[in-house]
Amino acid sequence: MTDTPAAADPHCDDPHDHTGHDHPPTGADLVRDLVKGLSIQALLIPVIAVLLLLAILPVAPSTPVPLLLGLLLGAAQLASLVATSLFVARTRTQLAVNPALLAVRSVVDELLRVAAVLLALLLWPGDIRAELGVWVGAGCALVWLTLATAQTVATRRRIARPGDWSEEAIGTLLAHRVGARSTVVMRLLDVIGAVAFQVGATVLVILSPVLVIGTAVLSVGSGLSTLVLQRRAPAERSRSPWAYAPLALGLLTLALASLGLISL
Repeated sequence: MTDTPAAADPHCDDPHDHTGHDHPPTGADLVRDLVKGLSIQALLIPVIAVLLLLAILPVAPSTPVPLLLGLLLGAAQLASLVATSLFVARTRTQLAVNPALLAVRSVVDELLRVAAVLLALLLWPGDIRAELGVWVGAGCALVWLTLATAQTVATRRRIARPGDWSEEAIGTLLAHRVGARSTVVMRLLDVIGAVAFQVGATVLVILSPVLVIGTAVLSVGSGLSTLVLQRRAPAERSRSPWAYAPLALGLLTLALASLGLISL
């Protein structure tokens, strides 16, 4: 008999034939998947903005100007974030993960929210408080949705363009076996949580300014969950319950606001 070990042994196939074997994605695979995922995300975030506007139409106040006031609130919160980031960059970068600094920024954001809702009540005293809160909160959320869209588009371009930043980012994801799908999905969930929080927190504060204490606590809790995740390996983040805390707290805030509206 002719001895043909290569033909008899199914494990002695061509070493270049990977059929039936699972292999981790290459850098090129990850770049392709990320670009595709980020492209979809860049389309989904504006869709969320459109759905938000459609959802608040039934509770429209006498004028759409409160939406503009909400845009100004979101811009003020964004300015607070930029100022904090510049302060950290010019002093000590370790402050970026300092819970105290996070708490201060959250309190400032909520004080800005109180100022916005009090101004809304002063400008439109004849409108229903809840309706004003919904529209001011929606305007604030639109600012953060716009920022999230811009960040997604910028990240997609940087990933697709060869360079040091792209190579370092892809290398980190490959080293920690982080997939493109989990990266994109977790970011999208964070965006949804932020939208829910902005609308819910504004409604709660306009119903009772004292509730700013509760919204500040929820805001700090969401930020602290992000700090906890940063101390974990990238591969563990999507499996950690802390990864879903911003979404859960945002939905909780919106649920509490909805209960407040129902009880009116």
